[in-house]
Amino acid sequence: MDLIINNLQIPVELDGPGEPDKMYQYAKAASQKLEIFYKNLKIVKILSKELDLSNREQFHYKISIVVRTPDSFDNKKKFPEHIEKPEYIKRTEAVRKLINTGERPIIIGFGPAGMFAALALIAYGVKPIIFERGKRIEERSLDVQRFILERELDPESNIQFGEGGAGSFSDGKLFSRRNRNTGYVNRVLDTFIKFGAPEEIGYISKPHLGTDVLCRIIANMRNYILEQGGQIHYSSKMTDLLISREKACGVVINGDQEYHSSDIYLAVGHSARDTFEMMYKNGIAVEQKPIFVGVRMEHPAELINLIRYGNKYKDFPGIGAAAYSFNYTNRKKKRGAYTFCMCPGGEIVNASSEEGRMVLNGMSYSRRSSAFSNAAIVVTCHTDDYKSTNPLAGIAFQKQIERRTFQAGGGNWTVPAQNLEDFTGGRSSGRLNENSYKMGAVAVNLNDLFPEFINESLLAAFSKWKEEEPLFVSRQAILFGAETRTSSPVRIKRNKNYESVNIKNLYPIGEGSGYTGGITSSATDAVKAVDMKWGRGHKR
Repeated sequence: MDLIINNLQIPVELDGPGEPDKMYQYAKAASQKLEIFYKNLKIVKILSKELDLSNREQFHYKISIVVRTPDSFDNKKKFPEHIEKPEYIKRTEAVRKLINTGERPIIIGFGPAGMFAALALIAYGVKPIIFERGKRIEERSLDVQRFILERELDPESNIQFGEGGAGSFSDGKLFSRRNRNTGYVNRVLDTFIKFGAPEEIGYISKPHLGTDVLCRIIANMRNYILEQGGQIHYSSKMTDLLISREKACGVVINGDQEYHSSDIYLAVGHSARDTFEMMYKNGIAVEQKPIFVGVRMEHPAELINLIRYGNKYKDFPGIGAAAYSFNYTNRKKKRGAYTFCMCPGGEIVNASSEEGRMVLNGMSYSRRSSAFSNAAIVVTCHTDDYKSTNPLAGIAFQKQIERRTFQAGGGNWTVPAQNLEDFTGGRSSGRLNENSYKMGAVAVNLNDLFPEFINESLLAAFSKWKEEEPLFVSRQAILFGAETRTSSPVRIKRNKNYESVNIKNLYPIGEGSGYTGGITSSATDAVKAVDMKWGRGHKR
């Protein structure tokens, strides 16, 4: 029989480097709980694995597994608090009926939403045509490195634009803030595993890949899509939409090439400002949405490890760089500040996509081995803060801050920065702390970059967090400006079928739609949209 065993406590030092070592420890722990010889158990599946820091003297992994016992096993009734009837989700690929159609849907953008829309369509036997304004991941990576070394920005090939989307140059987080255990999230994680991700992302509590691993997976996905008959056109920006009688019927690429289709998926990402403007001019229903704006904050990774793990963290080298999460809410003003996109053992990168406007992001590799750890500290910006009713006013709000940031750094992609204690003390920094930003930093007063409500919220948050964790808000921290692209400031209005509310055949998906945030939620959004159109409700 198969049994679920929850809350196994495995000391971290026994969670061996190899799979056989781990499985032995899990089987041994399960056998002790079941009072059965461990060789009579077979581990069927690992359901979940989470680091437990409740005992600072001995760290554990809290694990749930499915084990198979002999039919003669009769101890189940002894352990009702630990053992349940197994109703775990079997992670199998969805069975789809192939569609017999000559239709070739168009996908605009080849980030997480565009890629997973293409994979979902191919699963139905439908071969999409994909247009990506940037370059292949290999060329794009070279352009990013060239930008760092030579300070010459390619507006179409950078950390925002290109194959894989903005998430390619991040921490590669694959957990979703909502609906973590849904079948769709499982399908997305299983797809990443199929194309080269380690199997552990299917069960660890906060899976991540890192930029290095994610880039390899993106290349594998692209090759599969091409092998299955999909077409991918790079350096191909949608410059116009063809609309007839309130129906989308095609796209214009690079100003002069027309492609026709009655199924167009918009997976443009949160930074496609020119595309948002074009859609607005074409009468597509768009609206403002709130965003979060603030700074990047960086500490020495060892300090964060000390805060999160305690004095004995060096006794447990296998646990990796520590992550953290802080939040602050002012209920009177209905505004707050919180940490976002935390990158343990990572670096701060220039994520700009427009000349004269500077924006930052955090990135890490799979090993998370940098000497620094960083996170965005962002403040809620309501649509009222834009001081305009124009649907694109949030973009103008972002641009103003990004322009100030660029100018404050000296206009050559040097980042404006301030030691945290100087920011909270209302004084300028002299010498800046050592940091990970590769294009140079200059000391400025970051208060000059933001509207007053952002500065007030940041100061209030730091004051509260200093009471909670003094080392976190200390002289070892440094702030960098500015973080503005946490999500899209525009929502492309759509109905329950994922179709534009006023232009048929148009399906906004992913972060650029204004309904999702992050790799996993954007990918699941795309798969749901394709299933809605081409699944059981599809009629031709």
